[in-house]
Amino acid sequence: MSSEYDDQNAIHAISETLTGGRRGVVSREHVSALASEVLRQVARRAVEIRKAKDRAAILAAAMALTSGSEQEASAALESLDDPLNGLDRFISERLGPIAKEIGDLWTTDRISFLQATVGAARIYSYLRYRRRPTLPSERGLRKSATFALVPGDMHTLGISAATDVFRARGWDITLLIGQSHDEMNAQFEASQDLLFGFSAGSDHSLAALGRLVVALTVARPAAQVLVSGQIATEPGAVLALPGVDFCDADMEGAARWLEAQVAVHPD
Repeated sequence: MSSEYDDQNAIHAISETLTGGRRGVVSREHVSALASEVLRQVARRAVEIRKAKDRAAILAAAMALTSGSEQEASAALESLDDPLNGLDRFISERLGPIAKEIGDLWTTDRISFLQATVGAARIYSYLRYRRRPTLPSERGLRKSATFALVPGDMHTLGISAATDVFRARGWDITLLIGQSHDEMNAQFEASQDLLFGFSAGSDHSLAALGRLVVALTVARPAAQVLVSGQIATEPGAVLALPGVDFCDADMEGAARWLEAQVAVHPD
C-alpha cells in the first residue's frame, strides 16, 4: 500500500514538473507520454549536436590534410584519434569519413587533384605509423610469415621454392598464389602475421605490388613488408613504394632480414 502511495506521489510530482505546475488530474498515461517525449527529444537533439560537431571536425581535418602543413595535418588526426579505441573504430568513425570528405571536396572542385593526393598520402602515412612499435621485441614477432605472389604475376616457381626452404628452417609460412587483389586483402584482414613477403617476376607488376602494400597497411598497419623476386633487382623503384620495409632479390639476403625481425623475441 505504501509503495503504491509513493508511486502516486511521484507521478503527481513529475506531472507538475512536466506540466509547469498547472493543477488538474493528470493520468499515468499522460505523464508517461510526456516523459517519453522529453527523453525522445533530448536524445534526438543530442544526436544532432554530436553529428554537427563530428561533421565540423571531419571537415576541418580534411582541410588540414589537403591544405595545411605537416604539423597541422598530424595534429588534426591526433585530435580525433582516441588511444583507448582500436584501429577498426578509428578507421570506421574517423578516417573513413575524412577520406570520403576529401573525395567529395575533390569531385566538387573545392580542392585540386594534388591536394587530394597529398591528403591521401598523409592519411596513409599516419595509419602506417600510428603508435607502431619500433623494436622487434615490442612487436612480439614469431617465426611466422605470409608469402604472396603479386596478383597477375605468373612466376610461381621462386616463391614456392622459398616457401619450402623457410618451412624446412622452422618457419610457419602461409603461401598465397593465384589470388585476386580483393581475395588477398581478405586474407590480410584475417591474418595474425606481422611479417609479409611479396614476390613478382618483373617491374610490370610494380603497380599491382603498390596496391597490395597499401591494402596490407590499411588492414595491418604494424606489419613488416619484404619484397623479393626478380622485381627486387631494381630496389630503388620498389623501395619508393610507401610501406615497403626491405627489398632483396637474393633469397638468403631476404632470409637474414626476416630472421633479424624475430631474433630479439624467439619463440
